Amino acid sequence: MEEVGRIFGDVGLGQFQLSLAHPVERGDYLTVIDEVHGKVLCQLDDLKRKSDLDLEHAGALQPTDEGAIHESLLGAARIVGYRDPQGLVKIPSIPFRPGAHVYLAEEPLIADVLGLKHHTNSGAYVGMLRNHNLKVELDINQLVQRHVSVLAKTGGGKSYLLGVLIEELLRHKVTCVIIDPHGEYGSLRVPAEKNGSNARFGVESQGFARQIQEYSPDVSLNPSAKPLTFSLRSTDPRELLVFMGLTNLKAYLAPLKQIIENVATANPDFTVQDLVRAASVGEGAVAETLHERLEYVEQTKLLGPKGTSLAELVKAGEATLINLRGVAPDVQELVVARIATTLFENRKKNKIPPLFLVIEEAHNFAPQQGTATCSRILKNIASEGRKFGLGLCAVTQRAARIDKTVLSQCNTQLILQVTNPLDLKAIAQSIEGLTPGMTDMIQSLPVGVALVTGGGYHTPLFCEIRPRATRHGGESVQIVPA
Repeated sequence: MEEVGRIFGDVGLGQFQLSLAHPVERGDYLTVIDEVHGKVLCQLDDLKRKSDLDLEHAGALQPTDEGAIHESLLGAARIVGYRDPQGLVKIPSIPFRPGAHVYLAEEPLIADVLGLKHHTNSGAYVGMLRNHNLKVELDINQLVQRHVSVLAKTGGGKSYLLGVLIEELLRHKVTCVIIDPHGEYGSLRVPAEKNGSNARFGVESQGFARQIQEYSPDVSLNPSAKPLTFSLRSTDPRELLVFMGLTNLKAYLAPLKQIIENVATANPDFTVQDLVRAASVGEGAVAETLHERLEYVEQTKLLGPKGTSLAELVKAGEATLINLRGVAPDVQELVVARIATTLFENRKKNKIPPLFLVIEEAHNFAPQQGTATCSRILKNIASEGRKFGLGLCAVTQRAARIDKTVLSQCNTQLILQVTNPLDLKAIAQSIEGLTPGMTDMIQSLPVGVALVTGGGYHTPLFCEIRPRATRHGGESVQIVPA
């Protein structure tokens, strides 16, 4: 083992300071040999240089004087732990001795203590442990049962990382429904072009065209998709009020029921246009509002005599893309509300297989401030979906703007670079075991590196995301050609 320094100062049970004889990077894994438990894994959490150069002398410093500066490279490390004979990760109950040697950790110890297992039946391979050739595989059962969030600033690579995750879910035949506001994930059908990094990560180009189906409320803008509609006859008055954007059941439910009953008596195969005409003859503010909102529903063309069937929408082992590119935000909310409600209710009745619901731009559909038509059902899924095998993946570039109930229920979090102070605060409050050093590192993460918490791991770790097997569909549009 390569010695890098020694422990000094006061030593706690969970952390210690060390003087470094050789430069190491923040986040590197270290080893201290404990008298009782043997090799203990630690991680460098912070670095600083201490010198005897003060402000007065710094101003008069000459190039020839630099060698006379006395400096020390100091670090702060946290103790990750060791495996006991029962396979549990524990922290020594007695602090390390001051003066103890500190070494760079060897990969077998890192893999053993972190629990990095290769080629498990339920493992989703997302990349390599940073600066090591150790694969990071997330436990798919944990993802679906305990929910996931993918967080990054704009341009941080969240859609690329989500593409990697969906590839793994498709390889394991996990049923997915993906809310795709920008039409980015149709590229999962197409194999990626090979590049030099594929060999290191062991990734081969592959497309998933046979496992991808795509629907959209507007096929004129999204011609690769099948039309997505909902059956008017199977939409009860309460659900219809959701489509209408009306939440005051006490004021509107009874009058709407009466309109539907009157129209259905005359024509069992009624349309939304029939409801509009019936509402137009009513008097008073309630009737006027119902007429106006029914006209709005007619314009969305979401409700028809025969909607997309649940059997078409959810197919075992496949991913269904709900392409909302170009669709108005309020219509997007209606679509998400209806789909999420249908999936939740039918999953509770075991009428559809266990599945993973992915919500891109989740801060728009479950906002922390204000309300969206689909907010309530998404919060219900976040709180109760795990009981019924309905996993939720919330993807957002604004952690501070997504509903805290939804974010707090995501026990697996994949975090790329985030720099906004409010977003960093929201992340720090929602993750157990996140140290101040890790929070600082999130701000300077290079593209392609993510902090992984949960997913079957007991401690947060930094992961180099593997290359996509499929073509990435979320590239930014170039304004000026290179």
